[in-house]
Amino acid sequence: MMRLTLLAATLAALTMTACGKPNQALPEQEKKNFDKIISQPATPVAPAPDASGAAPADTSSTSSTIDTAKDKTAETYDAAKDKVTETYDATKNKVADTIDATKEKARDIKDSVSEKASASADAVKETAADAKKDALDALKK
Repeated sequence: MMRLTLLAATLAALTMTACGKPNQALPEQEKKNFDKIISQPATPVAPAPDASGAAPADTSSTSSTIDTAKDKTAETYDAAKDKVTETYDATKNKVADTIDATKEKARDIKDSVSEKASASADAVKETAADAKKDALDALKK
């Protein structure tokens, strides 16, 4: 579940980065665009096919535009997928390194505690032996 969330967030971030935010069309820009479109010569549109079987309009430019858009979408998807995979692998490696470092610190702490506990036990044994010796010496007197 977390992988899907990470994938979705990464794809959204990459899409926003690649496409950028949409720009608000200003009236001046719209007027220039309108003038530009109006100044182009009109191209006749072929009639739609009818019952007599007339040839349909040429849609090759529309098809090529759609194919180009599909290709760009596929390229963007592949690039995003590769980036997500790279990010996932890097994160996975960092997590593994962190776990290893934590295990090593835990071993060091365990060894330190073990040494101190052993030293404390030895001190208690010595104190008990000294107390026993002192008690025996006091009984001998």
